[in-house]
Parts: sequence; C-alpha cells; structure tokens
Amino acid sequence: MARRSKLVLLVLIVALATAGCAANAPQDSLDPAGPFAKMLDNLFMPVVWVAVAVFILVEGAIVYFVVRYRRRAEDDDDELPVQLHGSTKLEIAWTILPALVLGLVAVFTIPVVFDLNAKPAGALEVSVTGQKFWWGYTYGAQPAFGIEEGGIVTANELHIPAGQPVYLTLTSPDVIHSFWTPRLNGKRDVVPGRTHTWSIQAYEPGVYSGQCAEFCGTAHANMRLKVVAHDQGGWDDWVRQMQQPPIQPLGGPAAQGFELFTQKGCAGCHRVEGAFEAVAAESPPAPDLTHLFSRDCFAGCIYDLNDRNELEAWLRNPQRKAGSLMVLGGPLTEEEIDNLSAYLETLE
Repeated sequence: MARRSKLVLLVLIVALATAGCAANAPQDSLDPAGPFAKMLDNLFMPVVWVAVAVFILVEGAIVYFVVRYRRRAEDDDDELPVQLHGSTKLEIAWTILPALVLGLVAVFTIPVVFDLNAKPAGALEVSVTGQKFWWGYTYGAQPAFGIEEGGIVTANELHIPAGQPVYLTLTSPDVIHSFWTPRLNGKRDVVPGRTHTWSIQAYEPGVYSGQCAEFCGTAHANMRLKVVAHDQGGWDDWVRQMQQPPIQPLGGPAAQGFELFTQKGCAGCHRVEGAFEAVAAESPPAPDLTHLFSRDCFAGCIYDLNDRNELEAWLRNPQRKAGSLMVLGGPLTEEEIDNLSAYLETLE
C-alpha cells in the first residue's frame, strides 16, 4: 500500500511539473512579444524571486521547528512545552518585515502601472466593444495610418501595424468582459457603463492569440480574439482592402444568397456597407460583415472561415456555439445554405 501511495504521489508531481509545458503555446504570457508585455515580464520575474525567497524562509522555519521541537519518546507526556506569549520584538518583526517586502515590490510596481495606463505618443487608436460573445473593433479616421473618413469596422480580428503602439478604448453594453492578449499586454476588464483604455504593441509581424478573461456567460470560453500585426506593406494593403465597398453580385448562387440575406432576417442584425446598413434597433448586436472574408475566423474566432464546411454548419445551427444570440428566420434548406455561403464569400 505504501509503494502504491508513493507511486501515485510521484505521478501527481510529474503531472504538475509538466502541466505548463507545451511545444506550441500561443497564449504564453512568459514569452512577451511587445514592449507593454515586456514591462510586465520585467516586473514579474523579480517579484517571483522575492516570493521564492520568502517561501524558502517561511517553509524552512516551519520544517526546522517541527524537527527541532518534536515530541520525543523520552519526553514526559504530561509536560507542556514552554509557553511564550506576547513577544513584543517578534510582533514588531513580523509586522515590519512583510511591510518592507510589500513596500519594495510597490516601488517597482507603481511606475509600471502608470506607464501601462499612459497614452503612447503617435498611437493608432481603436475602439473595442466586448459583446456576447465576440469582440468588435472600430477604427476612426487617422490619416497617419492611411485610414480615411468613414473609418473601418470589423470584428474578432484586430489588425495593427507591427512596431507601432496601439491605444484601445474599451466598452461593453452588456456584462463584464476582459480583453487579454497575453503576449502583447496583460488583462484589462471591460465594465458596462465605464470606458477603459489599454495599449498593445507587437515587435514583429505575426498573429497573436487572445481571449475574454472574465466569465461573461454561457459562451465565455468561446469568446476568443486574434491580433494580426502587419509589416508596413501588409498594413497598407489591409487598410486599402477594408476601405473598398463590397460588390453586389448580379447573378448565380451569390445573387440568390444576397436576396436571402434579407428574407431570412440576416440583415436585421448584420450590417453590410452599401447594401444592408439599417440594422433593426431591437436586434441583438452582431458583427459587421462588410469584409467578412478578409478574416480567417468567425463566431468569436472559434471557427475557421476558410473552411466552407464550418460556415455551412453554422448556418444550419448557430447554436452549435452555446449562448449564440443569432436566430435565423426559419430553417434553411441545403440550397439556401449554399446560396448564402456563396454570397458571404463575396464579402472580401
């Protein structure tokens, strides 16, 4: 029995030690990819070593006293250890020492808090809206970044220029969400009725995964996001593409899908620039689909938009994502699904 207990303990220790190991960890907060995440990393590691030192001292003292003052066979069972109460020196020591440790941590922490909350000079500004259960992004006109009057509206994927600070203004119309891209910065709660700000920046072009880090309802675990950082050429191409209006299909399945977009109630919630712009006021908020196929993911960034099977499965049953607020105006036939898919694929 003792051997079995030791084996179970060993397995648990090994499982705990390897739980954080992964060959591909896209949300590794210990691998910063931008200056704001690096600030947190530079603060985190010294604090970890201070915590390790405190842990060793405290646990070492506990082990020492357990061994040094344990009851021995020759001890009188009726004899009590010497009772010490009200040692003023000890009381002062274990009040002052923790205060000194916390004070030292505060010296390094407070400047970082102010730096993270300051608005970077020359930053790209993006308004972020946390919804049930997806993220919406609005870029106002910013000539320095090539964005003209009218701006850009998109969802799920936040596109940014690499090497440039990005200043986010975050709001929520429903419940508390939390915007988190671990490799670009820490978590930022988004509380209804308040406006929050946060900054991110990527050193290099690439794709950086994130998610909502605050329990916000049924689909919280499926409220993901993606930050795509472009080099200058890629950024210019993306901005140019996003500022081109979509072309209305004139024939074939795509044209039939265009008609179905209204008939099945899609246009009551989803906006498409130049075609379906009057969204019903009583409808639940839904992503702007103007340039849907400029993205790689949809439905809170949990499904692959490049896989037509995923899109068609979604049109058959939007509730495959638990908590989805999308409701179709009646079931779709397979032909209608094909036609709607064909239309949506024209929204590039």
